[in-house]
Amino acid sequence: MDKRERWFSEGAPLFRQVMTRLGLADRLPTDDLYYACPCCLHAFPSEAVTAQVLTVEHVPPEALDGKGMLLTCKRCNNDAGRDFDSHAQKRAEFYSMLSGNAMARPMRAVFEAGGIEINGEAQSTGAGWFLEGVVKQNHPARLDAHEQALRATADNGEGAEFRFKIKENFSSQRADTSWIRSAYLAAFSALGWSYILQPALDPIRQRIRPGSSATLPPIIGFNPSHDAEGRHILIVQEPEELSSVVVRIGPYTVFLPDPWGTRTLAQLAESISGKCDETGRVPFNLNGKVVPWPTKPMYALDRLTP
Repeated sequence: MDKRERWFSEGAPLFRQVMTRLGLADRLPTDDLYYACPCCLHAFPSEAVTAQVLTVEHVPPEALDGKGMLLTCKRCNNDAGRDFDSHAQKRAEFYSMLSGNAMARPMRAVFEAGGIEINGEAQSTGAGWFLEGVVKQNHPARLDAHEQALRATADNGEGAEFRFKIKENFSSQRADTSWIRSAYLAAFSALGWSYILQPALDPIRQRIRPGSSATLPPIIGFNPSHDAEGRHILIVQEPEELSSVVVRIGPYTVFLPDPWGTRTLAQLAESISGKCDETGRVPFNLNGKVVPWPTKPMYALDRLTP
């Protein structure tokens, strides 16, 4: 039995148990066992495992050093990679480049000298920068003019005046959604369907749906001083107005609704904003129950349900 089959056989009975407790078991097609994709909540039979319709999901995305943690359906997995995770990866590479770390690939750039711009590529080597104009992306006359402008300022003994701009194309909003999605999936893996089936999580599922134009209130923070390898889940109990599930993945911290449905996502975001100082930081301590970071689906709350 591979891990996909094992995760299905462990999770499907718990999913039916939770649906029965919520009075929703009649929504399942038959009395057989089903596993619900936590992103779209579509229920899949066991045949979806062998048909590879249910796939291993990495949290965070595999390109960002994530590990296989749970099952999601193939469509949600693939579409998230295109719609959100690719933007998170590009932004991470951009931040890494700004820090001077060695890059695996060059980024598109525009070089400017004497008011003349050309298209090129820039790459940090860890010890410096490698900058190169791309011949096929520039008219030969513009390349010549750019080179002459560089030489002219150098010949004047003034030093060559040179600027460049990185032209990497990513959406910060979509990148943030990728990290929110990872936090949501980590919380599901740790706590189970009893947690994510509460209405307070509906806005997140709407946002991570393929092709969605939904928006979310501000529930994500970024702190570059946090350990990039850090992985933490905390069920916040104090301060009471910030009751929540806080998921920290490297420098990103995501606030999710608490397991008891105390407040909506919008109300939680409002409480967070009310605690921010003038710089936008949130200078407060959070106390509560630490939840072990899951390496597979744990369903902690589901297993407590009689």
